[in-house]
Amino acid sequence: MIIKKSDIEKAKLTSSFTTYDSMLVKGVAIILLVFHHCISMNQVEKHTMNFFPFESYHWPVMVCDSFKLCVGMFIFITGYGLYKSYSKIEIRNKTVFNWTGTRLFKTLSGFWFVYILVFIITYAVDKRPLTLYVTGPTKMEGSWLYAVIDFFGLANIAGTPTLIGTWWYMSAVVILIIFFPLLFSMGEKFSYFVTAFAMILLPRILGIGFPGTKNVFSFVLAFILGMVFAKYDVFAKQDKFTLFKKNKLLSDIVLFFVYLFAFFMVVYVTDKLGRKYLWELNYCIDPVIVILFANKYLKRIPILNRALMYIGNHSLNIFLIHTFIRYEYLNDFTYSFKYALLIPFILLAISFALSVAVELLKKLIRYDKFVSKIIKKTFAN
Repeated sequence: MIIKKSDIEKAKLTSSFTTYDSMLVKGVAIILLVFHHCISMNQVEKHTMNFFPFESYHWPVMVCDSFKLCVGMFIFITGYGLYKSYSKIEIRNKTVFNWTGTRLFKTLSGFWFVYILVFIITYAVDKRPLTLYVTGPTKMEGSWLYAVIDFFGLANIAGTPTLIGTWWYMSAVVILIIFFPLLFSMGEKFSYFVTAFAMILLPRILGIGFPGTKNVFSFVLAFILGMVFAKYDVFAKQDKFTLFKKNKLLSDIVLFFVYLFAFFMVVYVTDKLGRKYLWELNYCIDPVIVILFANKYLKRIPILNRALMYIGNHSLNIFLIHTFIRYEYLNDFTYSFKYALLIPFILLAISFALSVAVELLKKLIRYDKFVSKIIKKTFAN
């Protein structure tokens, strides 16, 4: 996708938070995701890494551990986009069904293409799908049915094997799209603030506690906040907000440090308390802080903003591919670069290059046009 400055300017005329802005945020989120996976205590124990310019691994590992917030960023953007789309339709049983089906098909179609490629390649390399789905140790007798469940992004929900553990996120997206109309109805009827408060209280009242790092409920507040931002056009208000009416530059400088301070305070508090009691701080509040920061400051930097948009446009492919490189097949190669702050960028560059190749292949076989035709024939109003 070619990102033109003229297209960005045109988009700004109709929206305070454009598609390009969401791509930029996704670019930031996927970079944080790669850092989160590359720099952890688990990897520090396995590999010798140089943490220059830091004297030890403590701060880098602590901050990168907090980068799990990237999931909240993606889910926030999903909530924002779904609200913008859903609020434009006439809410009837048929239109809601067609809207939900279209959203699911569009989301899963990108996953399906990579899934098929990964399935074929890994089967050829080491018969991973066969070992994982059929002959490997599972709760039930092995079956290719597990591959079908995984293909539809339902493995995390069903508790069945998946080609790679990080793909649990696909189950979260499927759940959120299916239940979006219900959350929308609750928000519109009882207010989104009451709905959000109920989601915060529910696991505590029921004694469930922390739902877990791979449970969609841990991030549902971020999803609702995305809907709130869309409903009340918060990004437009952010653009107009200033601490000092007569000195916008000073206001921007102060807010710059306010965002940074708020972010690191959440990181520090989360590190001290853990996520057991206040997981929403890291999974929901910090993502919003980072998104607001990126929307206010990073998109102003010409070369950086375009680079982040390009990366964000490939974020799904990078997410689906990068763990196979880092963890499954090229682990030693990935960490052979020694410098902890360099390793994530090497992995990002390789994953981005592979994503570009994937998109070229999709274009060559006209995959996206094929998907559009199926959606039009199946879910046309």
